Order: sequence, then C-alpha cells, then structure tokens
Amino acid sequence: MGITAIYARVSTDEQAEHGTSLDEQLRLCRQRAPADAVVEEFVDAGLSGTTLARPQLQSLLQRARCREIAGMIAYDPDRLSRNAAHLLFLVDELRAAGVEIEFVNFVADSSPDGRLLFTVRGAISEFEAVRIKQRMYSGKQARARANQVAAGTCIYGYRLNRSSKTWELDAGESQVVRLLFEWALDAGTSDIARRLNERGVPARFGGRWHQSSVLGILRNATYTGRMPQMGGLGFVSVPPLVTVDEFERVRVALRSRRNRSAGRAVHPYLLTGRLLCGVCGRAMCGGYGRPTKTGTTTYYGCAGRAKPRPDRLRCGNRYWRSDELDRHVWEDVLAVVSDPAAFREVAAAQGCDRQRLADLRAQQEGIVREQQRVRIERERLLRGFRRGVLGEDDLRRQCLELDAERRVLEERAASVATRVRAATVRVDDLGRNAAVVGRIVEDVPGLETIETRRSVLAALGVRVAAGPDSGVRVRLGVFL
Repeated sequence: MGITAIYARVSTDEQAEHGTSLDEQLRLCRQRAPADAVVEEFVDAGLSGTTLARPQLQSLLQRARCREIAGMIAYDPDRLSRNAAHLLFLVDELRAAGVEIEFVNFVADSSPDGRLLFTVRGAISEFEAVRIKQRMYSGKQARARANQVAAGTCIYGYRLNRSSKTWELDAGESQVVRLLFEWALDAGTSDIARRLNERGVPARFGGRWHQSSVLGILRNATYTGRMPQMGGLGFVSVPPLVTVDEFERVRVALRSRRNRSAGRAVHPYLLTGRLLCGVCGRAMCGGYGRPTKTGTTTYYGCAGRAKPRPDRLRCGNRYWRSDELDRHVWEDVLAVVSDPAAFREVAAAQGCDRQRLADLRAQQEGIVREQQRVRIERERLLRGFRRGVLGEDDLRRQCLELDAERRVLEERAASVATRVRAATVRVDDLGRNAAVVGRIVEDVPGLETIETRRSVLAALGVRVAAGPDSGVRVRLGVFL
C-alpha cells in the first residue's frame, strides 16, 4: 500500500512563524485521510504559490513519479498552486503517476465538466494572487509615504524587529560598519576588504568581503540615520552609525582616492590619493612620464583626460610635473603648520573642537561596553558547554563569531584611540601644538623621505586641487 501524502503551504513568513494556517490545513487534511493509511506530510512554509520552485512540492512530485505515493490530500487547489497553468500541470503529473487527488473544500472530478470547473477555479486563484500582490504593494507604498517601515530590506548592520516594526542595530555587524568608515579615511576599499578577510570577519550570510560590498556600505546614506522606503517614497529613522559629517568626509575620500596602494608606482608620488582635478573634480594620479637625458620627468594627470567616457567630455586640465607640484604643496603645508595663527584658523574651520573630543570619548566608552558584552557571552557559552546544554559544533561556531567580533572591536578601539590622542593635543593648547608641529616638520631629518611626508599629509588630512585657472589649492583637515 502506497503512502498518502498531505501537502500544505503558506505564503508569508508571519504565517509560517505563527503556524496557525498551517496547523489548520494539516488538521483538516488528516481528518480526510483513511484510518489505516500511512501518512506523510509535505509542508512549504513562507513560499509563494505562484512558483513551482518549492522544495517539498518537488519532493512530493519526485516520490510520486517513483510510484511511492498512492494519494495526495490538500486543503484547497490554491495551496497546490496559484497559477492556473501550473495547477493543471501538477494535477496531470500526479494523475499520470497514479496518484488519487483529493481536496478538503473542493471536489476534484476528472470528467470534462469537472476539469472545466477546476480550470476556472485555478484561474480565479491566479487572479486572487495578482490582486493580493497589488494590495500588498499599495499598502507598502502607503506606509512608505507615511514614513513607516514598508519592507524588510536586508541592510548590513541592522535587524528588523517584526513585532515593533522598527529597525534595530545588530551588535556585531554595527561594529564592523563603524570600523569601515574609520578605515575608509586612510585606506582604499580593496585594502579594507583584504583586512576584513585576513581577520576572519564574515560578511553578511558568512561570505567573504569584496571591494563592491565595502563600497556598497560606504556609499549608503542609511547609516546616517535615515533609511529610504520603496525607492525613496518615504524615510524611517534608524539608529545612526555615523554622523553626516563623517559620511561626507568618507565620500570625499572615496572620490579622490585611487584603489591601489602607493607602493606599486615605479616613481614616488607624494600626493597619491590626495589630488583632485580643479576642472572636473575627478581624481588625479601619477604615472605619466617623459624620458629626458637626465632621467624620466613624471607628471600628474586627470583620469578624465586619460580615459574619457562616452557620456562625459574629455577633461581639459593640463599635466602637472610631479616634482614641482609636490614641492609646492609641501612648502604650503610647512607654512601653515609653522604659523600658530594660520594653524588655529585651519583647525577651527574644520570644526575640531571639544565636542568632537567628547564624541570620540563616548565612542571609546561604547566600545569598552561592547568588549565586555563579548567577554560575558563567551563565558556563558563555555558554561553552557560544560553543563551539556550546548554541543561542541554549536560552541565552535558561536565562538568563531565572537572572536571575529572581538577583533573588530580591538581594531575600532585602536583607531578611535589614535583620533582621541590627536584631538586631545589640539584641545589642550592649539597654538602651542601648531608651533610644536612646525618644529617637528622642520627639524626631523626623517621627514625628508617621501614615505614619512605621506604620513604627515595623512595625519593633517591634506587634500589638493589643481587646475589651470584656479591654480593649486591646498586644504587641511587637521585631526579629522
């Protein structure tokens, strides 16, 4: 005697989670099954009836083709499918395999009249599915316009609380996001992805980090506290992970930085990653050389001049000799940091004040709390393992996740500590600090090497724009 299969399905995750519709379907189907039958249940939870790509449905079909199933019971034809063509295909496949089909609230008759009625019923189910989808979409649009959560879009760093319909921070992923924005001020996106992979920090769903995934986070304005809904019809407030000012600085840094390390260049370029075109605003980079009798003369050039795009005119900026431009910028930087008044003016213009130092110290306190939480969670896991509550595989998996989170917190702690030290020096005595920086730059012989000069420019947040009309403009973001 073959198996009597019971098939049940619900479309939404909420129905699958609460199980009310599934329980009722299975109860009514069990009542229709013969008392002496061997019953096996096939349940697809949270899957749409408009597709055939349902694991349990495909398993049922495969078992039927192998002649293992004698009968199939479902609550309603729309549980089997909400597509008229799919419904007829499934019924034909099951009947060809010798399966007797029965529905709780519909009489499946194989006569011509019964098949016509069944086809009409399938068309009505398909029509209902389209109308339900339209109503759901309209409801989402209305919620979006009312600045309410309209869709459960998966965004790294956040988790949707389905009971309160609000977005909350994910403890581990939010720390990674903060670290990305801190690293992005001084590192390229490829380098950031490499660092995360080397430290064993998993991307979403446990994958590896790539340049595209890092860029997707750094360019997402949601992390400033406003999440768009339904393509921008509305916005909902979420816990911010970065300030608007921090997001803007990272955006500028991404725009001006080449995504390769400076060490790969054949000739040394002081302004690599810090030079913008004064005409079109794109990045300018080294690598343009002209052989001479005394060697090779190197130049900076605009990327828009070298590789014009079909939708963008060729940039008209000229090539700039790298040695002359490097010397000009370095002399301007020395002049600013050696003049306390000018140094104070630049720093004040960039908003480096006591409030920023207070914000950084608040970040430090938050990191310490998160580190304490990770330690407590690890201790709880070990206690659960000793008591036999937690298996070895679960212990290993969760410990690996906590170790990755711990490494991220350590990186963040080091990064924020560096910024706190720099901001503390400025807040204590900005004028004295300017004089000290000026003397260091003038007196230390090691600053004559290009690597050390690059470090000084990075510490001062130097950005340069060069154009034939505007000339060379040097901007310092001191202690940002």
